[in-house]
Amino acid sequence: MKNQVTIIGGSLAGWANASVFAENGYQVNIYDKQSQNFGSQQISPNGWLALANLIDIKKIKPYFEPFNNIQIKYMDNNQKLELLSNFNVGNKTTNYGSIERNSIVKLLKENALKNKSITIHNSYIEHIVSNNETNEIIDDNGNIFLAKSIIGADSINGISRKFVIGSDTKSKQKKIFRAFSFKTSSYQLARNSLQLIITSIGHFVIYPTIIDKKNATNYIFVSADDKSTPPVIHDKILSYLIPDDINWDTTFSTNSNEENNTIHRNGVFLVGDASIAMPPHIAQAGNQTLEDAAFIKKCLQENNDFKQMISMFIKQRYIKRNIISKKSRSIGKILSAQKLMGHFRNLTLKSYGNDILETVLNPIWTSEINE
Repeated sequence: MKNQVTIIGGSLAGWANASVFAENGYQVNIYDKQSQNFGSQQISPNGWLALANLIDIKKIKPYFEPFNNIQIKYMDNNQKLELLSNFNVGNKTTNYGSIERNSIVKLLKENALKNKSITIHNSYIEHIVSNNETNEIIDDNGNIFLAKSIIGADSINGISRKFVIGSDTKSKQKKIFRAFSFKTSSYQLARNSLQLIITSIGHFVIYPTIIDKKNATNYIFVSADDKSTPPVIHDKILSYLIPDDINWDTTFSTNSNEENNTIHRNGVFLVGDASIAMPPHIAQAGNQTLEDAAFIKKCLQENNDFKQMISMFIKQRYIKRNIISKKSRSIGKILSAQKLMGHFRNLTLKSYGNDILETVLNPIWTSEINE
C-alpha cells in the first residue's frame, strides 16, 4: 500500500507539495477550496532555483518579467520623488523578477496531476480532531475523513496553524494593500525595475509583471502604522506610474513578533504561510514556500519516510526561515521610521544603499537546495 498524505489548502504551498509527494510515491488527498492567488509574486534567485527543482522551468519563462535594478525612492508630502539608491541586479543575476501567482499555481497543479495518485476534494477543512496517531478532519459539509500524515498549507488563518500553534493569529496580522493596472504608461515607467517608494505613512512596492498574458504593473502598499491607506496621488507626473483609479484589495500578512515554538504536532506539519511567520518586507514568503517544497522533495528522495522528512526539515530549514523572518521584521521597522529616524534612514540609503542591499539580500538569495 502506498504511503498517504493529506494536504489542507490548495494555493502555492498546497500544490507545490502535492506535486512533490505524488512524484515520490505518495497517495495524495488535497482539500482545495477558497484558494486565493491575487496578483504577482516576486521571484528572487533562490525562489527561481527552487521552482526549477519543482517544474520544467521552460514552461514558466513566458510568464516571467525580469528586473534589472532595485530603485529606492522617497516621496515627500508634495509627492516629489528623491532617488535614494539604485541597485543594479542585472549584472549579478538574470533570475530576479515577477510571475503571476495564478500562473505558478496552475503549472504546479498541472505537474502534480500528471500523477494518478492525487485526489482533489472540493471542500474546506474546518476542524482537526486528534485521535491517537490518526487525526480526524471535518470539512464544511460535515464529512469526516481519517488522516495520519497532514501537510497544513491553508495560510495564517487556517485550521492547521490553529491546531499546531494553539492560538488565533488574527490579532497579529498586518494589512497589505495590493493592486495591479494594465495601463501602458504605468507599465512603461515600471519596466525592468522594482521600485520601493517610501512615504511618511507607508511604502509602495511597484514592479512590472504579466497578468492574464498581458503586460501589467503590480502594486503593494504597506502602511507604517497599520492604519493608513494608500495615499491618493495628486502629482500629474507621478500619476502615470501610480494611477488614481487603482482598485486596492486588502490582504493580510503576519505581524507577529513571536516565534513559533513548533511547526509540527500530532502528524500535522505546517508549510508556507501557515508555517514560520514571514513578514512581507523582503518579499520572501512565496520564495521560501518554494524552497520548502524543494527541500522536502530532496528529503523524500533520500528517505521516503514522512517523520524523517519532518525531522530533517526542523533541523535544517527551520533555522534559516527564522533568521529570514527576523530580518524581514527589522527591515519593516526601518522602512516605517519617521521624523528624525526616517531622515537618518534616507541619508544612510543615499550614502550606502547599494552596500546595504548587497549585505541584506545576498545571504537570502543564496539557495541551500544543492548544498
